[in-house]
Amino acid sequence: MSRETFEDDVKNCNLELTHIEEGITDQTLQEIDRRFGQADVLSIENAKSHVRTLRLLALFGTLITLTFLIYDEWEMHLLIVDVILMIVLLIFIYKYADKHEFHKKYVQYRLLAESLRLQYYLSVAGIEKNVSELLPWFVEIGSTYWIKDMLRKLDIKTDVRKDILEYWIEDQYNYHHNANVRLKVKQKREKLITNILIAITVTTYFIALCFELYMTTVPSGELHHNMLQGILHTFQQHTIMLGYEPTDMIRATLKIIVGTMSAGTLFIGSYYGKMSLNDVIKDHRRMEELYYKFEIKAKNNNNVLSKKDILKLAQEYVIENSIWYAYQNKNEPDLTIE
Repeated sequence: MSRETFEDDVKNCNLELTHIEEGITDQTLQEIDRRFGQADVLSIENAKSHVRTLRLLALFGTLITLTFLIYDEWEMHLLIVDVILMIVLLIFIYKYADKHEFHKKYVQYRLLAESLRLQYYLSVAGIEKNVSELLPWFVEIGSTYWIKDMLRKLDIKTDVRKDILEYWIEDQYNYHHNANVRLKVKQKREKLITNILIAITVTTYFIALCFELYMTTVPSGELHHNMLQGILHTFQQHTIMLGYEPTDMIRATLKIIVGTMSAGTLFIGSYYGKMSLNDVIKDHRRMEELYYKFEIKAKNNNNVLSKKDILKLAQEYVIENSIWYAYQNKNEPDLTIE
């Protein structure tokens, strides 16, 4: 990526920009806020596209497995056409996301936005230090070099001063606290969905075991049940499972359920894994504790932080953003066909 890519995306973006603060009149702060709004909005939109891609890949990956199992076990031969079409669609979704760089833009624009947010805080704190000097070395190499270059060229001097305790520390503490609560709800929902899929899979295995044990008690080796015979007859009228006995129909159906649930667990697990909820929750918890620490330190010093403390807080801010970037950068979509 490059700054030219960012500027092109800005030109093509018709969304309302977000703001660090409303009603800014200082030109220096206006420019920092404007750049923040551009990076923030673009990061959010690309994040949505990235998550949508992950969901579609998980959905179609599971559907491909289900459709193939029905094709194989129920002998619905024409379903192989649907399988091929869904594989083509899956590849198209993956290639489309890769071409538009949703994931890369999401993480890099977020890195830029958070750096600009920090620069804004430092400027209104009266710290004339460019945030580019605090960024880790990896930002200077590879596809992120443009971020540091862009930050380095910012005008950061302003006469505007803000109460850092209220304006920065308490505000960010509340943000991370609320985000932590919100993400824990998502995490519970993730565990619930995963547990439901696992429960269905285990239950199906248990039903299969009970069925096979029952079949050992049937002298003829066949299951005589009028309802199942009726269902099988209906299926065979539609050229499904031709030549199957009721026992074969049940075994085939159990295989389809087990195979689909196993694939669903795999794909959904991959989706949630790339959301990195556990890591994000840990990040918010660490930041919450960090801001609480500096809040106490400020209150013990007449609500004032020294320049050294502010720079220490800024450095920790950069470290946490770098950690977030490091693990999120690994969460690009994968093309998996089971």
